[in-house]
Amino acid sequence: MTEREDVRGQIAKVAEILVRDGVATENTIRGCSATEIEEVQADVGRPLPLAYREFLAKMGRGAGDFYVGTDIFYPTLLGITEAAHELVAEDEAGIVLPKDAIAFMMHQGYQFMFVRTDEGDDPPVYYYMEISGEFVKKADKLTQFLIDVAQDEW
Repeated sequence: MTEREDVRGQIAKVAEILVRDGVATENTIRGCSATEIEEVQADVGRPLPLAYREFLAKMGRGAGDFYVGTDIFYPTLLGITEAAHELVAEDEAGIVLPKDAIAFMMHQGYQFMFVRTDEGDDPPVYYYMEISGEFVKKADKLTQFLIDVAQDEW
């Protein structure tokens, strides 16, 4: 099995969990087009990790009640990496969001999750909350993070 097939299988598992648990239906899981994925890549200004591209392709436009009210789906995710850099720059702890960071989720403008493009095709996930002064590693892989949160109660 290739890495792409493995990642694709993990993203499919996320969708299966959401459908099984009634969070989404097959009809509410909507992926981005190739053009929309390229728009996301242009927005962040760097190549997207494989796992993030596969997430966008499978459910980048929505997945039922999964993360409703949070900027994780296209087109509301456009601009959140720039917003994340600005949010961290305001932190009085003097930390800097790495240049290779891609924010893939922002909630209410004060907290976000990000991956780093220099950390592979299925990179670790990091969390930041306004004025926390730190980045907290939440998962070793984006696919595992998505599976874990899909299994949470919605």
